[in-house]
This record gives sequence, structure tokens and C-alpha cells, in this order.
Amino acid sequence: MADNQYTKFLAFKGVIEDLFGSDAWYALKESNHIPTWRSYCSKALKLLGLAIEDTVSVCDESWKAQVKSILGHGIDSLGKAKEIDEMIGIVAASVLEVSFLQIGLMPRRKGSGSKVSLRKGAWKLDAFRSVQYVQSDAQKEQLFLSEQQRRIGFQRQFDLQAEHRRSGSNEKYADWCAERENA
Repeated sequence: MADNQYTKFLAFKGVIEDLFGSDAWYALKESNHIPTWRSYCSKALKLLGLAIEDTVSVCDESWKAQVKSILGHGIDSLGKAKEIDEMIGIVAASVLEVSFLQIGLMPRRKGSGSKVSLRKGAWKLDAFRSVQYVQSDAQKEQLFLSEQQRRIGFQRQFDLQAEHRRSGSNEKYADWCAERENA
């Protein structure tokens, strides 16, 4: 097996670090240790299942069972994988399948031999279920705060929020900021 150098699987290692922290990054950084990779790949699929369970509040039981089956199959397959590349392929395939299922259904064209169109309009996958992404006012405010902090920094945001409170305005903070930017 070739050395797993720092730059090999860099995008994957970055996602694992986002999910599990810097200890995970260092565990995989230049590691060829199959059990370590298997562990983090399995944890990632399990975490995806937990996140879906905790986050998706409106869905049918059939959909939940399909997601559980896809992730379970991926985790079982990881137990048999002997190479890091194979494990990353299993995770990628599992996540891709769940992603299509999340927007409606996973197309099954095995053995069809037909050419697949990559044009807009040929991929409407809502025959069995539809997806809606909604935001409550509280979620919109959280998103605004997160993006604003990234853009202007914690201290500037803290100062603006204090100014908003002192102003006595009844406007939502995001609306108040928007008016100040347009003034």
C-alpha cells in the first residue's frame, strides 16, 4: 500500500475534522491504519443517520427505513473493506444514495443500457415524495447572525447588537442592520 501522505484524501479528512474535531484529523492525517479509517468512516455514516433522525421531522416511515437500510449496508460493507480507497468509495456511494433519496428517490438504471441525460428537467425525482426546505423566523435570524459574524467578526457584531438594544427598536436585529446598511 502506498503511503497515505498529508494531501491524499485531503477533502475527506477535512470533512471528518469538521464532524469530529482536530483529533480525527490527526488520527487520519498520514495514517494507513485500516481500523482507524474504518472507525471514522463508520462513525461518519452513523452520525449521518443520527443527524437525519434528529433533524428530519416530517417524513414517511418507508423513507426512514430506506435511509436506515442504505446506511446499514454501508456500515456493514466497511467491515469487509481492506483498503482506505475502498472505504472512502463506500462512504461516497452511501452518501450519494442517501442524497438522492432525500430529494425524492434513488434512480435505478442498472442494466437499462440507455443513455442518461444530464440536462435540466430530466431529473424531477418527486414521483414518491416531495421535499420542502423551510425556515422559521428564529432559523432565519440564526443564519443571519452566523453569516454576519463570519463577515464582520465577533466583536463588531457584539457592538452592533448592543447598539440595537440601546436604540430601543422593535425591529428584528437583521432588519435593523439592513436599514442601517441602506441608509
